[in-house]
Amino acid sequence: MKILLMEDDAPTREHLTAILSGHRYAVDSVEDGTTGLEMAMQWPYDLLIVDWQLPSLSGLEVCQRLRQRGSQTPILMLTVRDANADIVAGLDAGADDYLAKSSEPSQLLARVRALLRRNATVADPVLRWGDLTLDPAQAQVTYQGQPISCRPKEYELLELFLRNPQRLLTRSLIIDHLWPMADAPTEGSITNLVKDVRQRLRRAGLRDHPIETVYGLGYRLRAPAVIEAPPFTPAAAPSQEAPPVVKPDVELDIKPDVKPSATTDREAGDDLALGPSLETALPPRLATALEGATQRFHIALDQRLALLEQTAAAAATHTLTAEKRQHAFAEAHRLAGGLGMFGYGQAAQAAEALELLLCPAAAQLASPQLAAQMQHHLTALKQALTHPPDGS
Repeated sequence: MKILLMEDDAPTREHLTAILSGHRYAVDSVEDGTTGLEMAMQWPYDLLIVDWQLPSLSGLEVCQRLRQRGSQTPILMLTVRDANADIVAGLDAGADDYLAKSSEPSQLLARVRALLRRNATVADPVLRWGDLTLDPAQAQVTYQGQPISCRPKEYELLELFLRNPQRLLTRSLIIDHLWPMADAPTEGSITNLVKDVRQRLRRAGLRDHPIETVYGLGYRLRAPAVIEAPPFTPAAAPSQEAPPVVKPDVELDIKPDVKPSATTDREAGDDLALGPSLETALPPRLATALEGATQRFHIALDQRLALLEQTAAAAATHTLTAEKRQHAFAEAHRLAGGLGMFGYGQAAQAAEALELLLCPAAAQLASPQLAAQMQHHLTALKQALTHPPDGS
């Protein structure tokens, strides 16, 4: 499944991309609304995650224009604005759901799954093809109750077909759904990937391949075989003597020849965890990406605090220009979102108060008064940062 993320704060964008990519989603990310709108109209994304305050076009404007142009792609608004009026405005603009940046990653992922399910042909949370099941919440594939260990792209391809039963998927369309634009492979890679999935399912015991080739066009999920029940025949009239029991010479054994194992079937390089451990034990690549995003967040945090201190000082000396105020407003917004995303909820509230002070609607506030209120919230913000982030 492919997601377009529109977020102007680089550390937050990197953090979200790492979380989503680590849970098998292909992610394209942009930092402004105009580019995001163009990409959303040009490419078949499965979901859009849109920040409220974006450069060039706000998140609200992006939602409105997409819906005006007939786009039905699900939209999740992800921002620091969680006041009731803002939630109503976002939903009325065309967003399908709303989530504060301070929410836990598990809640974000649950809402992503729900929105993908809402827009899919199959609404069941667990995707099924006969005895083959795929549970997106657990990141687990099973056949007849036995787990099948899959590589990430194998899992993603199988999920794509199970969400789109009997829909023809060309190789280029599969690439568009499973890879970010910067990492798109050649179409020949899709042929190999389909072959790998078929072999893995065969080793797990499937005798009928779910994915069929439509020669010259692409692939689609075939309808599962239906085992018809024998025709009903009325029971014979009871007799004094019970009829003899006739046993067949050969019993039909429909169990798979090979019993799959989550350990023996795992190939070198597999990094897709099975079951609930996906939420608790981070894969090494995801842990490294999140650590890098956290480091860059703290660097940006120091820079933004310094900028806001300078802004307060300029307001106190009546040297704050409209341009500098607008720049400080944008940085306060990014700061509030980043603090919420990285678990500093109380500090995020202080940053949001700074954002409201600097917004254009509050421009009539006198400079000395603005400086005093900014210093008050900056002190509260710094005090909140002395406490560890939520959940640590």
